[in-house]
Amino acid sequence: MTGSWGTDLETLQTLMKVMSCTGMSSHTMANNRTRSRQRCSHLLRAFCALTLLCLLIVAVPAQTRPDYDSAHQRYSKQEIGRAIAWYARKYRLDPALLRAVIKTESDFNQEAVSRKGAVGLMQLTPDAATTLRVSDRYDSLQNIRGGAKQLRHLLNLYQGDLPLALAAYNAGVHRVKERKVPRIRETRTYVKKVLRYYERFRSHPSLSPKNEKK
Repeated sequence: MTGSWGTDLETLQTLMKVMSCTGMSSHTMANNRTRSRQRCSHLLRAFCALTLLCLLIVAVPAQTRPDYDSAHQRYSKQEIGRAIAWYARKYRLDPALLRAVIKTESDFNQEAVSRKGAVGLMQLTPDAATTLRVSDRYDSLQNIRGGAKQLRHLLNLYQGDLPLALAAYNAGVHRVKERKVPRIRETRTYVKKVLRYYERFRSHPSLSPKNEKK
């Protein structure tokens, strides 16, 4: 009997040890699963934050340049000449007229900037650029397109009266009343200068605008 009880006691102790080890193993596994879930959660949050940052970088537009600077592309005389011919044809204008306006507005200086904030060859203001759907008025080719489009609009508005169209280009439509060039010295001088250049460029199509005296 004593031997039997001793054997049973040893067996019981062995079973308790096994159960104790099994319990510890289950507890350890549970802890490991918890740590794994926490790591996955941290990684997921970090991935979401990185994705959001990338989306913000792509979505936020770059700051526009406040002034006309050399970062914008400069075009050769040949490229400017081709653009003038192209947009003159597109908007049914005499290329000599476009050249005359550009000569008067900027003297063919692609980086010209006025005190009122007009820029480029045809001196487009921010409001004019928006109305004419010019996305980058600092780009000389877009600038020519916008100016040519505006001239065509004004010629249509004043039924082909060139002095009135030029006066409106310089002073604004609101200043041209009763179908007369407004009594503004700058505007009257501007109209006369454009018409003078226009006549010279028509008479001498090959004349270099930069060599033409003011």
